[in-house]
Amino acid sequence: MALTTTTNQSLKAYFQPLIGQTAWGVALGNGSFVTIEFGAPVADSVKPDKQHGTWHFWIYCCAWRLETLDDVLAYSEDDRSRLEQVLSLIEGKALESVEMNLPGGDTVLQFAGRLILRLMPIHAETYEHWFLYTPEGVLVFGPGSDWQFEVGTTTKP
Repeated sequence: MALTTTTNQSLKAYFQPLIGQTAWGVALGNGSFVTIEFGAPVADSVKPDKQHGTWHFWIYCCAWRLETLDDVLAYSEDDRSRLEQVLSLIEGKALESVEMNLPGGDTVLQFAGRLILRLMPIHAETYEHWFLYTPEGVLVFGPGSDWQFEVGTTTKP
């Protein structure tokens, strides 16, 4: 489904249960992949020694930057040690809002402490930009500004 003015509200509604929830387990993965956990810890179905939140946000193939209202703290292609340092600022912060900007689907997550995580899609025809794993399934955004909700898909990477 393409991101339009009408579908934008439907897409944002998937994030509504996360508003006010605290981010935890914020981690830099391969390359510039980022994962953020929300909700109660749940054992991973494949790796029992690993935990995810009941809600798991995975930034996959998109550029991103972490900023405040008056400063850019890091870009997704910065040095890994810098990325790990600034991403740790999200840990323990409540998610305050989520916005999707038309037409390209830039996604803006605002956390307490005036931290803004801005996601910018970079693939028009290949690769998903991000995934939101929920208790009911997974919200997939991308490629391009397409999105879909896959009911029953809850296995997290």
